[in-house]
Amino acid sequence: MEIIAGIDVGKQWLDVSIDGGRVKRYENNSEGISEIVLTLCTGQVSRAVCEATGGYERGLVQTLRAEGIEIQVAHPNKVRAFAQACGLLAKTDRIDAQVLARYGQVFDQPPCQRMDGEVLKLRDLLRRRQQLMTTRVQEMNRLEKQIAGPMRASCERHLVWLNVEIKALNKAYETQLSCQDFSQQAKLYQSVRGIGQLTATTLIAELPELGHCNGKSLTALVGLAPWSRDSGQHRGYRSIRGGRATVRKALYMAALSAIRVEGEMRRFYQGLRKRGKAGKVALVAVMRKLLLLLNVIAKRGTPWVEIYVLPGK
Repeated sequence: MEIIAGIDVGKQWLDVSIDGGRVKRYENNSEGISEIVLTLCTGQVSRAVCEATGGYERGLVQTLRAEGIEIQVAHPNKVRAFAQACGLLAKTDRIDAQVLARYGQVFDQPPCQRMDGEVLKLRDLLRRRQQLMTTRVQEMNRLEKQIAGPMRASCERHLVWLNVEIKALNKAYETQLSCQDFSQQAKLYQSVRGIGQLTATTLIAELPELGHCNGKSLTALVGLAPWSRDSGQHRGYRSIRGGRATVRKALYMAALSAIRVEGEMRRFYQGLRKRGKAGKVALVAVMRKLLLLLNVIAKRGTPWVEIYVLPGK
């Protein structure tokens, strides 16, 4: 039988419960994490479970995986729903650690692709770039409000700084992408019409599961699988939700580019529109088709060669 450890992650503390038993507290730093590794190895723990906390769990997860200890990063909403289903309405760090241990006993470790330090570095660069891009749009929107005086000067100075930083980050991620493995992978993805360098980089950094999952798992992971809303004779409207928003946005822009030029994706999109599908529904179908195509390319390791159809054929 597996021995599961639940680890509640906080900014300062890590609370650990082995098999839902007594909770022990450690500091959330390198020394505390080293003590946790020793405790888990001594207790012959086969798997640990923690929640995603926006980054406070990063050191713990990386250290445990480097030591060969499986750790499952669970979605906080799912863990809270599980606790409520178990009748545990109270919420403290110690209770959360015990709940996480029980959660790990009920739910198996989902398959996930391990990421090395280079992939994480590439992901951090892209995320920082997106943060600055968002801030730049906000500042440009403020300038459109016809502000004047010191406030306008401040926005303009900030925009100059943001443009310099964004250019530096563009250069940094391109340098990181020039790594031999990343470069070849990006070229494979860019063989698909509509996939540019930035989209290829996003797929490498944010979706390392490409080429390692089947189509259904991958579409659910990204959030492109339609959710059913049926009850009795009622057939509700299907819609997509959840998943990795960053990847979904990148595929959305790629799909828009792909359907604007003659090719397989444009013909696929037009065929759906002729059958009465709404524009948004047809575009999501193109995104899903692109994702499945990229998954096949990643598995085979060969670039995509599009079959052209002559007019009138």
